[in-house]
Amino acid sequence: MSRPHLDERQRRILKFVVESHVLRAEPVGSQYVRMAYHLSISPATIRGAMKRLEEEGLLGHPHTSAGRVPTEAGYRYYVDILMEPEPISPATKRALERKLGRSPRVLEDFQKEAADALAQLSGQLAMVALGPWSESPRPMRIGGAENIAAQPEFQTADRLRALVSLLARPEPLTRALDSYMDSGAARVTIGRELGEGAMRVCSLVGTGVASSLIHGSVGVLGPVRMPYPRLLSLVSYVGERLAEFS
Repeated sequence: MSRPHLDERQRRILKFVVESHVLRAEPVGSQYVRMAYHLSISPATIRGAMKRLEEEGLLGHPHTSAGRVPTEAGYRYYVDILMEPEPISPATKRALERKLGRSPRVLEDFQKEAADALAQLSGQLAMVALGPWSESPRPMRIGGAENIAAQPEFQTADRLRALVSLLARPEPLTRALDSYMDSGAARVTIGRELGEGAMRVCSLVGTGVASSLIHGSVGVLGPVRMPYPRLLSLVSYVGERLAEFS
């Protein structure tokens, strides 16, 4: 599908709306965009740009709100074009080192520690699937189920029920994570790109893991409204650390 052509102002406003929605989990209005980002243009001009973004399918307009929310296409445009990398903080590196540095050199225990650490640092559902090159399928460890269940997107009964069912029978999660196994870099799969059911309202940030001893993948699953710059850097770094297992 061809990507919409946006001018610089429209790109800036789309970036503002995405990042504001990720932070606040609420529809974003033109006045908020203008005040929060100290823009010198009028709310009417911002509304016009937001209307164009809506026409391009990048923003949605909830009926009960004057604000807009990013669509899956809007998030994809943000991830592919607008997103700026967020470096891993020294504190995050130290926390991960404390967790993994003291882990037993038994692969099953190492996977559990890695899943727990990634869940804690990401605030999302963490998944780690590692095994010897000769092993297939690779067992998957999950951490942080409570993180995803607490997200606003899963507070309705239907969505929470679908999520519980997914966690109880995680074959779709396993297949989705396995698709990252040979990835050379961390990447994002958004919403319907993942599948149906509970998966269609989620995104997965994952990467492959490979060393002389092990092969597999690691990732975090959360709502489509996720802080992608931070999570891409975090998953990439964790994947690099896991590849050091010996």
